Amino acid sequence: MDQGLEAAFKYLERLLYGDAKRPGLTIYDLERLVGYPARGEGPLAYTLPRNQALSGVQAVRFYYYPKDPKLQLIVEIEDQEGRKHLRHFRWNGSAWEVPEGRLGDLKVTEESPGPIKVGEDHFLGFPREEALELAQEVRRGEALGAKYLLCPRCSTRIFYAPSVRPEGIACPRCGNATLLFKTFSGLDLPKDPLEALAEEQRALRKALEELMAYLKRKLGP
Repeated sequence: MDQGLEAAFKYLERLLYGDAKRPGLTIYDLERLVGYPARGEGPLAYTLPRNQALSGVQAVRFYYYPKDPKLQLIVEIEDQEGRKHLRHFRWNGSAWEVPEGRLGDLKVTEESPGPIKVGEDHFLGFPREEALELAQEVRRGEALGAKYLLCPRCSTRIFYAPSVRPEGIACPRCGNATLLFKTFSGLDLPKDPLEALAEEQRALRKALEELMAYLKRKLGP
């Protein structure tokens, strides 16, 4: 077992839940750390300062989602090999708890999820249940603000978690390494085929009406 990683998890557990010497970190403490609301509505990131307990890992980062009632805090521990270990938490009004379906057990485990394909999109850095949930939000146009990479060659979208460094990612479909950084706005959803056909028919009908009006003006009754 990686002793540095184990020490980081124990430090994080004491920090969030507290011990006999000090109370746990509250959501109000977290908001001061990340600079909410002065820095915007998030997600907001904060890297814990280095200390002896964290000397065995590269970094410990907090990602705060102030507008998400289901998932408010993602903690990322990056070990010496660059592998990332994620934990998810929600504030219940008095303490941190684990949202249903998320991982919150503060034990040393390996977290290295690869891209997950849902429909035509790919999701990187998300546990499978979160990828499926985000895919549904994307389909409904509700995942506003989600970050993704767009391949200009084959139009593949790769949605990535806050813990993922998007630099250097290649398209999983065609291998293109030159991807465009995008933010989901809900406006780039593919149109329903029947609705697209109806729009074409309305446009054609309008064009015919304008043509008939033009001919009447030129040729008379």
